Amino acid sequence: MTQTRASTGEHELHLYEDDLTLIMRVAGFLEPAFRDEHAILAVATRPHLAAIEQRLRTDGIDVDGARRSGRYIGLDAEVMLPQLMRNGLPTPSQFNGIIGEQVDTLAKQYGQIRAFGELVQLLWRDGKRSAALRLEDMWNELLGFQPLSLICGYRLRTLGGHDGDRVSEIVRRHGQRPN
Repeated sequence: MTQTRASTGEHELHLYEDDLTLIMRVAGFLEPAFRDEHAILAVATRPHLAAIEQRLRTDGIDVDGARRSGRYIGLDAEVMLPQLMRNGLPTPSQFNGIIGEQVDTLAKQYGQIRAFGELVQLLWRDGKRSAALRLEDMWNELLGFQPLSLICGYRLRTLGGHDGDRVSEIVRRHGQRPN
């Protein structure tokens, strides 16, 4: 498996056409954190979580041991997303109280964190473009003060349509480096 080095504060965008491409890319991104005993947070759909974990196990990673020790947290994005939303938009208080607290706890215990997120993909898929962009901004803010590197996955066909300006906003938000 190709491993990817991410510096702290990196917010990477991964556009994919098929699930296998996503699974391989994300597993390669997360694997170094497992091997280096850093923390891992994955907020993904249940099928993607299962496939990523299986790919890591195939590569000799003790996913279950990392989960038992609290170093790996896998959250179902479809369950988490409604908890972050108020009146159709994610709120900073909900985001910080749920995702931010998880990241803070992991950072205190393990230092560096690598994370994968699909929350924004789910919002975009459901036509909630402003909510997706707002959530990207919240991730960028969190990246500014936590030892965190993040990769977000967006299915290419989800990004299709007539939202060219909004798609470029997604790309820009992933190119930003926190201060």
